[in-house]
Amino acid sequence: MGPKFPTGVYCHLLGLLFSAWITYCSGYGGSLKVTNSGVQCVESERAALLQFKHGIQVDKCGLLDSWGDGPDCCQWHGIQCNNHSGHIISLHLRGSVIILHRHGYSGPDYNNYKGCLEGTLGHSLLELKHLKFLDLSFNHFTGRLPKFIGSLSNLEHLNLSHAGFKGIVPQEIGNLSQLSSLDLNCHLSYGDSNVRVDSFRWISHLRLLKKLDLSGIDLNVATTTWLPIVNNLPFLQVLRLDGCHLSLKLPSSLSYINSSSTINVVSLSYNNMNDTSIFEWLINLKGLNTSLVYLDFSYNQMFGNNIQVTEPAINFIGSLCSLQNLDMSNTNLYYDFSDIIHSFSVCSYKSLTSLNLNLNYVWGSIPTNINTLSSIRELLVGDNQLKGTISQALWGLSMLEVLDLSSNSLKGVITDDHLSNLSKLSWLILGDNTEVVVNISANWIPPFQLDILLLDSCKVGPNFPMWLITQKYLTGISLSNNGIFDTVPNSFINSLSSKLKYLDMSKNMMYGILPDVSITFDSPSLFVDLSSNNFYGAIPSFLRNVTSLYLNNNSLSQGLVPLLCPQNKMPLVSLDLSNNLFSDKFPDCWGYFDNLQNLNLQNNKLWGSLPTSIGALDKLTNLHLSNNSISSELPSSLLNCKSLIILELSHNSLNGHITSTFWDSFRNLSILTLRNNNFIGTLPSSFCHLSQIRSLDLSTNHFSGTIPRCIYNLQGMANTQLSVFDNHFDGALIMWKRKEQLFTGHYSLGKARAIDFSNNRLEGQIPEGIASLIGLVSINLSRNHLSGAIALNIGQLTSLESLDLSHNELSSKIPTSLAKITALSTLDLSYNNLSGKIPTGPQLQTFDYSSYMGNPELCGAPLPKCEGDEAATVPQNRDNAAPHNEHHLDDFMLGLYISVVLGLIIGFWGVCGTLLLKRTWRHAFFRFYDNMKDRIYVIVVVHVARVWRRT
Repeated sequence: MGPKFPTGVYCHLLGLLFSAWITYCSGYGGSLKVTNSGVQCVESERAALLQFKHGIQVDKCGLLDSWGDGPDCCQWHGIQCNNHSGHIISLHLRGSVIILHRHGYSGPDYNNYKGCLEGTLGHSLLELKHLKFLDLSFNHFTGRLPKFIGSLSNLEHLNLSHAGFKGIVPQEIGNLSQLSSLDLNCHLSYGDSNVRVDSFRWISHLRLLKKLDLSGIDLNVATTTWLPIVNNLPFLQVLRLDGCHLSLKLPSSLSYINSSSTINVVSLSYNNMNDTSIFEWLINLKGLNTSLVYLDFSYNQMFGNNIQVTEPAINFIGSLCSLQNLDMSNTNLYYDFSDIIHSFSVCSYKSLTSLNLNLNYVWGSIPTNINTLSSIRELLVGDNQLKGTISQALWGLSMLEVLDLSSNSLKGVITDDHLSNLSKLSWLILGDNTEVVVNISANWIPPFQLDILLLDSCKVGPNFPMWLITQKYLTGISLSNNGIFDTVPNSFINSLSSKLKYLDMSKNMMYGILPDVSITFDSPSLFVDLSSNNFYGAIPSFLRNVTSLYLNNNSLSQGLVPLLCPQNKMPLVSLDLSNNLFSDKFPDCWGYFDNLQNLNLQNNKLWGSLPTSIGALDKLTNLHLSNNSISSELPSSLLNCKSLIILELSHNSLNGHITSTFWDSFRNLSILTLRNNNFIGTLPSSFCHLSQIRSLDLSTNHFSGTIPRCIYNLQGMANTQLSVFDNHFDGALIMWKRKEQLFTGHYSLGKARAIDFSNNRLEGQIPEGIASLIGLVSINLSRNHLSGAIALNIGQLTSLESLDLSHNELSSKIPTSLAKITALSTLDLSYNNLSGKIPTGPQLQTFDYSSYMGNPELCGAPLPKCEGDEAATVPQNRDNAAPHNEHHLDDFMLGLYISVVLGLIIGFWGVCGTLLLKRTWRHAFFRFYDNMKDRIYVIVVVHVARVWRRT
């Protein structure tokens, strides 16, 4: 017989096992019900639960449907009771959330959850005095996290993560001395949770804590206190403080007597740590080299190019024998990749399953001993400075599930043989390695099923990669800029997963008609980019339910009306059909697109008027309709689109007045282009309400009157900082240095600060306030009737690169301050009434004389010298000159070339066409040709014979 336990010890162990079982089961859905025919729940606690339910306005998931059925609340969903007393010990009402197992992380997907309960958290829960487990995570409660939570003195597990609470975390939680797990996580990678603490010291009272997760809570006030307090939690195992605005000032003396020796998770990502001092703390923790499993310092600029400082941290990480998951992405890490791999000890080689070094400055090549990471499942080294041929050893990592080598300078040929050993592969990300060739047999059947495949800018073509037809579960595909010169097979479209979220095949040479197959996508957010190819025909019907659709720069001509005039509401957020061949009447069905933010239909042949239904697009931020044949006044309903940031309507036949209400309604506008239309009227003072405007083009219209004096209120043009355009649609056509240019991307759009009022009927003086818009890079007021002097303080525009005031009636002298603008590369002051001497400076004399011509009273280099001056010299270096008449010369030469070509064509076909069509003329011509040939032959022979006789 085995040893006999004393009865008391046996009962105690049994109690512990039961308690552990209850806690374990409570983690799975909260639906466990403990049935006891003898003991029912306490009536006062039942009433408290019903009072709690009364405070819930919305229950999307039916979590509380069973509440109220029968007298025994222990049978209700999410409730657990003590089997002897009937007291409630667990309340588990977690919302619906997906559990992730990726990038070394296993837990809830904080960016993808459904809040089930909406309402308030009432004081009735105070009646649950025996409560040990409370989980209300992933719901939407209103208001602040209530202080009464701190009165539930028996709580051991508290999870209010992503429960919707705002404001200050109450210090009363520090009264929960029995607490072993505290989870208040409200962190999203992008966004502000508006939750903060006014002190961190209350954490020190929670001595039994094993798990502490305050991610997303602003702990900025705890910069000097958080680490000493955490260091004195002796049982701590899990520490998560992601996105807490934390920096670190390591105390000069830090005691490790009471520190935990069993920490296995440290996650401090998305903070403000700018050095490696955190490693000094970790190195001194006892037992860490055998206990630490998960380490995440991502999105902290803690490293630099000082290898001497980085090396101790790398060596310490390499000594962690139990480490499974290491994330140091976007930490400014500058280190040789080979040395990082070499730093791992023998025990680390076997334990490490996830290594993320993305978005750093890791350099060198992929080492041949990479295959020593025999357990590695996720290897991410994208967006670094790796070079050389991809090591063959990499393809021996048979456990790989995620491989990211994107945005490096790697090269090599990848064949099916290389990938045949990777049976577990789920993510293959090789994009932006322009010298990587993916040469996989069309009939190859891979041993894996991919979830993500990103090969953008690799060499895949010219044939379409038919092996993709075998991949039935792809949710993300990028074949952009792959040199594919082929049609898109029907079989590929048919093979697409209904879970697809991202498809990018842009910037290839794919051609033909897009397959129109019957397929339905389940994803609530689907991105499809087939732009910059040679597709023609109609828009296929399977694209009508996507969220972001880019078909620009093709030759599509049909299917516009079925796409934009559906029978039901559509989920479109972004639509780009620009640079195609659509010739339809402008659609009038915009009421179906409640979520549309970006619309680009420019450079087509759309005609008709702007319909009133366009006002239904109240979420619209970018509207591009330039270069069509739209002819109407602007509908008043357009004023409903108050969120507009970019509005482009140039090169149409729009007409009528721009009302004061228009200028007053679009205060968020950053780019407005109305060039080449037929608008009339004056610019009212409300025009100055465009306080965010950065590029304003009203050129080639019929605007009259004066430029408003309040122009200085256009403060978007006074800002010298780059603005942020952070959506996919951040592009605009802007007249820049006499040429229409497409500005795209954050930098170029942010730099485009310009005013163009040219080719109108404006009169009066140029307001002096224009000189206060110091961010301006381009000004064009040419071809108006402006008079008076140029603003004396125009030299304040130090960023100005282009200035065109030509063909006006400006008088007086050129301001001397203009000579101080060293950035000026294009200048045209010609054909005005300017007088006096051209100011001397480093810039004004470098321009050609044509920049000043047509001002009879103007003199000085590069024009003829002024009276009393020495001979003016023509500058030798005219690289930056901007001749005013070059566009006139271009127009003349263009006309000459066209005339010559037309003359040749008409002359050639006038003769040859007649000969081909009229038989009698053809016969007469060839008889004439034969006769002439014979006569010339006789003359030549006779002449030669006479010459011989004379000799």
